[in-house]
Parts: sequence; C-alpha cells; structure tokens
Amino acid sequence: MQEIETKILEVDVNKFREKMLELNAEKILDTRLSVDWFKAPNHEEGKYPWFLRIRTDSEGNSEITWKGKREHLGASSTKKEINLKITDLKSCEELFLEIGLEIYGHQEKDRISWKYKDWRFDLDQYPKMPAYLEIEGNSEESIQEAIKLFGFESKIATPLGERDVITKNYGLNWFDMHF
Repeated sequence: MQEIETKILEVDVNKFREKMLELNAEKILDTRLSVDWFKAPNHEEGKYPWFLRIRTDSEGNSEITWKGKREHLGASSTKKEINLKITDLKSCEELFLEIGLEIYGHQEKDRISWKYKDWRFDLDQYPKMPAYLEIEGNSEESIQEAIKLFGFESKIATPLGERDVITKNYGLNWFDMHF
C-alpha cells in the first residue's frame, strides 16, 4: 500500500476533537501504542533504506510494518508500507533478533484516529511534547483540501517522519520515549 501523509504540529486537541464530533467523523481507534523499531546492523544511522517496526496497542493487538524510503511531495510525503497482524509478539521479536536485526528505538504514544471522507486523521500524543495530527489522503491535493477544511493553513505542516519531528522540532530522544 502506498501511504501519502502530512503532519500538522501543535494541534489544539480539544478543538480538533470537537470538530470531528461536529462532522460526525468515524472514530476508529483510541489507544496507547508501544513501538519497537528494528534495522539491519549494517544500516548507517539516518540512512536506512527501509524501516521495520512491531507495534502493539493497549488491547494487546500487534502488527509488523515494513516502511520503504520516504519521498517528499511538498507538505506531504509518500512511502510504500506493508502491514501484517501477528499473534505471537515474543516469537516475532525473537525471530528478528535471531536473523540479525537490531532494536534501535522504542516509543510509547497515545493515538486517537478518525475516518472522514477519504481521509484518515491520527492524533498522536508522545511524552513531553505537544500533540500533532497526521493526515493521510489519496494525494497531496487531497491533503491540502483537508488542511483548508480544518483551518490549519497557519500551522506547521511537515512531510517529515515522526523521528525527525520529535528530534528536530522538540529536541527529544526519539530512540527512547516512555510515559
């Protein structure tokens, strides 16, 4: 699946929730996520050709996600993404370590997600930083339409990944984020 998204920084959480209620958007997720990131040992820091993560929600549901290299499209970015549900988290982690992958980062975050029209909105709250909103759409134009609909033209919209947002904008240690 090809993913096209942008992040809107420092969103007013209460105002955004009210707007989603007003629009009768479908709330599809409200959870705390725990994420472990894996890489090949020969990948140079900051130049990974792909990312592999295991993400577990507060209900104990886990999935593996492979993410390809990010390409920028203006305020948005795109990358290929493959997701697999898993039922045996510990064995999956053990397999990754046995084939030589290394864990290089861990985060926890609270996420609330909605679907509205052709968009998906993920409101993410990491420890020690303001919430940001990830908007996924079918194209850069679609994402710009969502930005206008929600009045985010004056907000910072960035195509950067969460790691870059967290380290560059907030000076936090993305590699180890716990509540």
